[in-house]
Amino acid sequence: MPAEPAGPAGPVDPAEATAVGENPEPPSAPTGATRLLLVRHAVTPYTEAGRVDGRGGADPDLSETGRQQAEQAAEAVRALIEGEVRLVTSSLARARQTGDAVAAFLAVEPVVDDDWDEQSFGDWDGAVFTELAEHQADDLMKLWRDRDYRRPGGESLAELETRVLRAYGKALEAGGTTVVVTSRKPILVVLARVLGIDEERFWALLTDPASLTAVELWPDGRVSVPFVNRTSHLP
Repeated sequence: MPAEPAGPAGPVDPAEATAVGENPEPPSAPTGATRLLLVRHAVTPYTEAGRVDGRGGADPDLSETGRQQAEQAAEAVRALIEGEVRLVTSSLARARQTGDAVAAFLAVEPVVDDDWDEQSFGDWDGAVFTELAEHQADDLMKLWRDRDYRRPGGESLAELETRVLRAYGKALEAGGTTVVVTSRKPILVVLARVLGIDEERFWALLTDPASLTAVELWPDGRVSVPFVNRTSHLP
């Protein structure tokens, strides 16, 4: 079960499903395109227990399973990368540790950017998601559907979007290929931006732990999403 609230899933229309469906072949590295490979961190004990885990909380390390997933994801990343590449991770331990595995395979030094951190869930950090769904369903729905709602001590979706899109802009300015190791909601924010999906719809996109998602942006403004939630490297 994901550490971050999974959100209400709904049907994606065929046009969207085609845009984000998994491509069985590795994406090309097109001349002139800026390419982002978004890697969700591997699992932690919080992920495995179904606990909410955001920025400013306990910041757990990867579990033993998570360390194995990180190696598997890193090998999959290496198979997709040609030429020069930058590696950026969020500041959270689970992302940095997953990023360290990727860095070893790519022989690059990771750069930490806390704008890629997961949303802060405030007083809900560490709570069991199923218990929130049972006892605080109305507030949970607000978290999913109201971009200005925040938990005490936490962060709204609007605030998360501001910093994630700032980090995304830095990756675009750099050009070339950037691998970003981050968490679920930052990946959804990027996908919502490039695909024009609103907050109530982006929950339908899956981004499992240690999954890969690719975005390519062309100088003429075209955007390609070769795959979302690629997990074929995991057992």
